Amino acid sequence: MGLFIKNPEVERKARELARVSGKTLTAVIEEALDRQLALQPDPPRRRPTVEEMMASTDRFRRAVGLDKVKVTPMTKQDWDDLWPTGLPEIDQA
Repeated sequence: MGLFIKNPEVERKARELARVSGKTLTAVIEEALDRQLALQPDPPRRRPTVEEMMASTDRFRRAVGLDKVKVTPMTKQDWDDLWPTGLPEIDQA
């Protein structure tokens, strides 16, 4: 993958640094980028609001067609049937 540097002065500096350090052009650019990235603070991540999450969920449901599916809530018995305990007195209740 190539990187095209349009600024001749930037290219000259990169080549000069590579020459005086005895490293490849790629190595000096990588090291310079790593140093600069290490200095950058992680941007604060804003947490989405409940309204934004609900809107996102609604968009997803419409996009995949789930808005047309009738949903019936699970009963406790439906839930319990999914997770048998192995104890007849509980599983048969």
